[in-house]
Amino acid sequence: MKIAFVLLLLLSLNSMAQVDKNLCNLNEDKIIRRITPMYTPNYFFKTSPDGRYIYYIGGHKNWRLDTTNGEELLLPGSADPVPSIDGKIMTSINWRVPGQKNWSLNLMPMENWDISRGFFGKINYEKVTVDTNTERTYQSVGTLGGNKYRVLSYDERAASISLKDYTLTSNGSFSANRNDNQQKFPNMRLPMISKDGKEFASLDIETNQTVIYRINDDGTGAKEIERLDFPSGKVDFSNDRKKLVFHVTEKVSRSGPMSSEVNMPPTFDNRHEVRNVFVYDRETKSITPVTQNQRGNSYYPVFLEDDKVVYLDQTSGKLSFVIKEVPKVVPKSIEVARSCFEGDDFDRSLENLADLWKSVCTDWTGNNSGGSKVMMLNMPDELCRQIAKATGDREVSLMCDALKKSEIKRPRVSNTKDKFKKMVKVKCMICHQENIPFFDKEKVKSHKDEILKRINSNDPSYRMPLGGELTKEEKKEFTEYFNSL
Repeated sequence: MKIAFVLLLLLSLNSMAQVDKNLCNLNEDKIIRRITPMYTPNYFFKTSPDGRYIYYIGGHKNWRLDTTNGEELLLPGSADPVPSIDGKIMTSINWRVPGQKNWSLNLMPMENWDISRGFFGKINYEKVTVDTNTERTYQSVGTLGGNKYRVLSYDERAASISLKDYTLTSNGSFSANRNDNQQKFPNMRLPMISKDGKEFASLDIETNQTVIYRINDDGTGAKEIERLDFPSGKVDFSNDRKKLVFHVTEKVSRSGPMSSEVNMPPTFDNRHEVRNVFVYDRETKSITPVTQNQRGNSYYPVFLEDDKVVYLDQTSGKLSFVIKEVPKVVPKSIEVARSCFEGDDFDRSLENLADLWKSVCTDWTGNNSGGSKVMMLNMPDELCRQIAKATGDREVSLMCDALKKSEIKRPRVSNTKDKFKKMVKVKCMICHQENIPFFDKEKVKSHKDEILKRINSNDPSYRMPLGGELTKEEKKEFTEYFNSL
């Protein structure tokens, strides 16, 4: 089947010339500010909630960048300067720091978003507590309240996600249990904790899915609560945990006009990679694009307190921090698209559409690594229709239908006074759009049993899609209506 599609793709290249490439790009690009720091940033970074201060690694040292005046202050450690969201503590990692154990954790009290300093801004190391009973990489910090903090990281030596709770004492030191709480999730990488320390997200390297865990109150264990049908880099939770912001990576060709990007960080095994930033809404299960790069990288995004995002950007020369509003485009949901798809194989069809999109909108080659699957949720309906028409492929056309139906919109206000009809028009619009057959009694009779079975199913692949679920009372009304026919 895949070979047949490749042949179809080759045959359709000429017809693709009819597709309007101007539709490939997002119309909204609301960059508020671009800040280029003194040093080239490495790996992920964190900010104060208002975005004034950015904490990053540059030149193998840790820095606090004041975005209002450009001042950069040195911080202890050589990696991962991560503050708590309440601004009371700063953490960092020691790696190749003289006199310090590799991967030990620094904990420091903060005031006004800075650590204790002496004359001329010199670091007061007497206020730095070093936990040597831990092996930390890429830690993140949750604020539990009452001067308690939860630190999450991936322990390379134990090959495990680790959790440990600390208490900031009245004299500015830190107390904690001696040992880390190792979490037995062998396939999980890139963990990041929520700002309140109650959940964390991680990448399942076996399934290439993003997984969200809820942490036990005592921090000793965690339970999977949500599995997302896409891969992600290090995510950041919004303050209320209702949204995630993350980047997705797409591997692209090594040759051609993108060769200069190999020398721009981050470089992983000298592979060409394009990264884009997205926001995931946990209530609607929808994804909104923040960037849409065909070249270059936008990555390691962080939420600010007003739901704006900050991310590292490598699309225009030097690596910079970009502050941006989330574009006001209609978000789409993979889950709803899957529920509404009427073709043979959703995943294969989505991958095929992604390959066609790449041939039109990019000069990428190589295997689909997951990034373009999410990019399909950005695709304007008109672009999808033009691609479907150019290929003449029925499955592509059906995928365009499903993606259109997956748009998460506010339900229209129905003018009808009939309570049942109003419920149908709101709930069933998710997939049926304007074509709702429920009031054609003769047509409904032949599908009555199937509809009731689907309404009451607990199978996520069969039941009504997100937004169309019914309450017990609504299910009762449906049953009464169908039995009256």
